[in-house]
Amino acid sequence: MASKPASNKRQKPTPGGEVERLVKQCSSVLKALQRAPAAIAFLAPVDWKTLKLPTYPKMIKHPMDLGTVEQKLSAGRYATVSDFTNDVNQIWENAHIFNQEGSDIYDAATQLRLDFEQRMRSVPDGPLREGSASAGGRSSSAGGSSTLAGEELAQCKKIVGELRKKNDAEAFLEPVDWKALGIPDYPNVIKRPMDLGTVAHQLDAGHYTSVRQVANDVELVWNNAMTYNMDGSWIHQAAAKLKIVADGKFSPLLGASRQGVGETVEQPTELTFEMKHQLNQNANLLTSKDLYGMVGIVEEHCKKALDQTNPAEVEIDIDTLDLQTFLKVDKYVQDCLARAKRKKQ
Repeated sequence: MASKPASNKRQKPTPGGEVERLVKQCSSVLKALQRAPAAIAFLAPVDWKTLKLPTYPKMIKHPMDLGTVEQKLSAGRYATVSDFTNDVNQIWENAHIFNQEGSDIYDAATQLRLDFEQRMRSVPDGPLREGSASAGGRSSSAGGSSTLAGEELAQCKKIVGELRKKNDAEAFLEPVDWKALGIPDYPNVIKRPMDLGTVAHQLDAGHYTSVRQVANDVELVWNNAMTYNMDGSWIHQAAAKLKIVADGKFSPLLGASRQGVGETVEQPTELTFEMKHQLNQNANLLTSKDLYGMVGIVEEHCKKALDQTNPAEVEIDIDTLDLQTFLKVDKYVQDCLARAKRKKQ
């Protein structure tokens, strides 16, 4: 006699049990995010065809949005809170990968990521469906991203460790104690504080899901310092110097990370007139302080491109820059312009 096949229906949470409680907590956090004005771009899947973004599916291999997360949570497709968290963080990660730093979408993703992290502090890891492992076992739901591990984690820890040992890094090792320093306006100007000690602790705690997230938090340390402190101050200068060092260390790791997850980011193989012209135009918008930082990058990586025949003025011959140095300089200039835009807002 044939036995009756087992039902594929998911087991309903025990009323008042841990699963039901955690599902409600996650749902509450999700609804709060969806109500945020900045979330409008993240409520539904990116319609890249309508938006005419043909490179989107090439760069973003794990699309995610708040509507899809809501459907998966309601359908019981998340085994644990960690799986739910990974999918939500994938939304911000995708936005940071595809959009230019300083753009409205990029900044909205950063703002929502901070909001999400704060709300999830009161939600412990645990099962989101009956029979799933609770905190301790790391599972990965379909479409979600896993915690940063292995060689990438080791390399990130190494980079952060090296940055913390730099002579100029003392001011960036711990959170800014704005009360003790007598700067009450600091939390009003800096909406998302960050320091190298916090990054190191979060690496140890398995907080990050990608190299990009680590690099973004390290970048935030320097951006905060240069946003709050005046150009020419010792802390602004220290941050600018360490930013160049950090960018150089993370750059090859970010490239390897993207290739590792199948994100085909097409890097130019040769410099075009348009690229050189655009860099020249952007460089003309930099402050004198930022221009010195640009010269520093060229001096370190392609000294032959510096024209120092006039002691009163150092010039950069863009035509002489090699490809890799050009890309480093171009990224630095774009970051400077994005930071200047944020200061004006």
